[in-house]
Amino acid sequence: MDQALCRRRIALVCLTPKPDAQELRPMHMPSFGIRRIHAAVMADPALQGVTVELIDRRAEDLCGYVDDILAFDPDIVGFSVYVWSAPFLIGVAREIKRRCPSLVVVFGGPSARTSFLGLKPYKPAAAYLDIVVEGDGEEIFTDIVKLPEPTRRAFEKISGLALPTQDGWTKTEKRAAITALDNLASPYQLGLMPQGAVAYLETFRGCPLSCRFCEWGSKENPKAAFSVDYIAREFDAFRRSEAPAVFLLDAGLNLNLQAFRNLREANERTGFFKEAQLWAEIYPSVIRDEHLAFLENVGSAYLGVGMQSMDPAVLEKQDRPFDPRRFETAVRSLAEHTEIELQIIMGLPGDTPEGFRRTFAYAQSLPASVRVYHCLILPDALLTRSLPEWKIRFDPKTLTLRSCLGWSEEAIAAMRKELTVSALTNGGKAGDFWWSFPRPKMRQLAG
Repeated sequence: MDQALCRRRIALVCLTPKPDAQELRPMHMPSFGIRRIHAAVMADPALQGVTVELIDRRAEDLCGYVDDILAFDPDIVGFSVYVWSAPFLIGVAREIKRRCPSLVVVFGGPSARTSFLGLKPYKPAAAYLDIVVEGDGEEIFTDIVKLPEPTRRAFEKISGLALPTQDGWTKTEKRAAITALDNLASPYQLGLMPQGAVAYLETFRGCPLSCRFCEWGSKENPKAAFSVDYIAREFDAFRRSEAPAVFLLDAGLNLNLQAFRNLREANERTGFFKEAQLWAEIYPSVIRDEHLAFLENVGSAYLGVGMQSMDPAVLEKQDRPFDPRRFETAVRSLAEHTEIELQIIMGLPGDTPEGFRRTFAYAQSLPASVRVYHCLILPDALLTRSLPEWKIRFDPKTLTLRSCLGWSEEAIAAMRKELTVSALTNGGKAGDFWWSFPRPKMRQLAG
């Protein structure tokens, strides 16, 4: 092994948030994406001498993060950036770059996008980072670590990167999506995940839909899937880690048929879901009998069902397919097999407060709990795929919608207050950006 690589030190940095409104206590939900990167480095034969440190203080402690990173004395610092952590971690990156300009700073994760980092509060990105990885990061990050000399010229030869300049970005050659998913190292199988915490499972990547409000919609969909053997090994590792529940990270339980069948067979082989809960999203219009049969053999499951709006015109603007008749039939059928939650969005462009109330009332008439989300202007979604006539204004820190076509700033504020009062009055919960309403509360919002 190259001696320079053997001495290389990699800091991986994230901010794991506390559950909003503490809904999941006492279950611990650790960060997963950053540990995928950790596993990729640890499993690469060319990087066996590299030292890796994961830094996650789980609180916005700027001095603590900076001190931890610089005390480790890394050569490369990889940040995992999400909507909840981006502004804070950008502040951390600014400070470590100020103190140690030679550090190579790499941003990855769902909010590591040039569209987000180009917003006014975060410009110029060249002041605090060297590289943005805008896609799957496992292979790209190990390519960066293996560079003999981590220089700008060397970065330009790696595909899949965005490199900041003083007035914009330089993007390297596009990198194809990872299709050999079984080659990805598992942090569970390598023993990198904490004991007793909720486990995360991927059975495929991407999404066949392209809804404008959702970050999944812009991802490539090669129809690749993790194999039965890989998923079964994950279940065995989950069991060793004493995971009480599994959070399925896929866009939907039923949006990749081969991936679903591999999941089902792996569960039949290991019997894992007889002892652990399953949390997943499911798309109601493509439910098959085999999905329902699978759910009957799962000991305990929670399914999120994305409804968003009942107004076909609003959903059409968002490129969201919707068949009201099939939707209701599917919801009632699912409710006979497991616990489900209908998810709707407050503030979709083209909707109105009156239209949202109709959606909310309809959702509460169905046999399910209901969760309302404040519309977010996410990278790879409405931040880059909205239409000019929607006149979207949003908070650049939280990415929450402030106003748009159909929603004034005053209407958004009034609806937030209305939802909070209704949730707390009816036994639900109110978070910063969501409101939950348990079944069988079926009262319509006043107004």
